[in-house]
Amino acid sequence: MERVRTVCRASSGDQAALRAGLGKPVTEVPARMHAAILRPGLIRENTETFGQEHTERAYYAVAALIAARPRAQRLAEEAATAEPATETGTDSTSPEPRASAAALEQSDNQASSVRAAATGAGPGFRAQGTSLGESLALAVGRRSPDQLKSGAAESRLHLLVRQDLDGVHRMLPGVMRWLSSSGVAPDYACLLRDLIDWRYEQDAVTTRWLQTFYRSLRRQETAGAEDASAPSTNA
Repeated sequence: MERVRTVCRASSGDQAALRAGLGKPVTEVPARMHAAILRPGLIRENTETFGQEHTERAYYAVAALIAARPRAQRLAEEAATAEPATETGTDSTSPEPRASAAALEQSDNQASSVRAAATGAGPGFRAQGTSLGESLALAVGRRSPDQLKSGAAESRLHLLVRQDLDGVHRMLPGVMRWLSSSGVAPDYACLLRDLIDWRYEQDAVTTRWLQTFYRSLRRQETAGAEDASAPSTNA
């Protein structure tokens, strides 16, 4: 995920090329997306997974989703991952060079706390990631903090978990746009793992999405009720 973000920051052309594959199977993406994703080594070659089209498709799909994220989300991620310039560093206002192999490798080693800030996972970020179900619940809280109204998110989630592999890939761009409009950035790394597992472990993935959605809603509702019942400190 960090390697894709690095390429998108370094080259608007590569970002556009990755975005051009949004919602498309690997066999239908334009040639420029293959170049943007493979030439800089965004997907490491692994002969053990060669021929597993669903795994390859998951990598392409998530790269396109990252490239298509709204400008506000990109700026928030850049602010969260920015490091102060060293004494010998360049001016932060200077143009950013095209990503090198060394820069791509270095970006893989960012601290988990920085990744948490970049994904909007907040202090509850867990090493195993934030599922799409929990992200949808967080979006509900952002949209209706006083009275949680989960109808739209719940309908999207119920439809999503019933999809086959093609269906879930078709729906994801719209779901990501809805999340972004709510101010919630998904955990792309967790999403990537779930998409890879979808073909053979869909029941386990969808169960986790549903459970984390409803548990997160309950936590938010409980917190809201406690805040409402707390005595006011105003005179």
